Amino acid sequence: MKSKRKHSKIWTYAIAGIVIIGAALTVVYYRHSLQIERSRHVLRPLEHDAASVVDSQMLQGKFDKAVSTQDRQVVEAALQASDQPNLPQTQTAQTETRLGKQRIVLTQPLGTTVEDAEPTLTWDSPYGGWTYRVHIEDRDSHETVVTSSVLDEALWRVSSPLLRGRTYLWRVDASGAGNHPTAPAVTSSTGQFSVLSDQGEQQIQNARAGNPSHLLLGSLYSHYQMWREAVLEYRKLVNEVPDSPEATKLLRNAELRSNAQLAGAAPQ
Repeated sequence: MKSKRKHSKIWTYAIAGIVIIGAALTVVYYRHSLQIERSRHVLRPLEHDAASVVDSQMLQGKFDKAVSTQDRQVVEAALQASDQPNLPQTQTAQTETRLGKQRIVLTQPLGTTVEDAEPTLTWDSPYGGWTYRVHIEDRDSHETVVTSSVLDEALWRVSSPLLRGRTYLWRVDASGAGNHPTAPAVTSSTGQFSVLSDQGEQQIQNARAGNPSHLLLGSLYSHYQMWREAVLEYRKLVNEVPDSPEATKLLRNAELRSNAQLAGAAPQ
């Protein structure tokens, strides 16, 4: 009996010891996890503050030695640019062709620079069940560089890389199909876009590295006429330094440019 009781006590102490060790390990684990999470929350504001300081200084014309001469010139040009006028919006008139009630309207990209050498082209279609064919030509040589296969949806990603630094014209031919087999064919007006140069691509990739400056990225996007991207960066800049009139001006001008680019996008 005594032997059984002794063994029973040993097992009880062993189980209690295991429970205590497990509880201790759990406490240590959660404390460690909490410290890691706290460190993350501390590092993020510090990184954000560092970017805010850099942007605030550049908005005042103070540039760190880490900013290259080329990037500095781009930022200074953006800061010194005059306000843009409110241009009339004539997108519909310039980017659609009508035949009766049918029309096809190019949407993106128009009058802008794209970073992807195989961009996705989109357009608005009057009906479902139509088929499309996209034609892209070099603006300077007027040679056709790529033509899509017959498409059944109003978008197409270019099937082979376009040359960087070149400007292209594009149009869409649409034919009635399905419920509209006798509908007359429609050809859109011509849209235009450029592909970002190798130099521009390298500049932007460098600016994105590390803890990027919204001012520098926005200025680079503006420099290369990537207006939608510029608007997004300048909005972040305004949120970062809301009391800066320079930041507000940059955002306003980029928004005007982004809205107006479609007005003069298509060659006449």
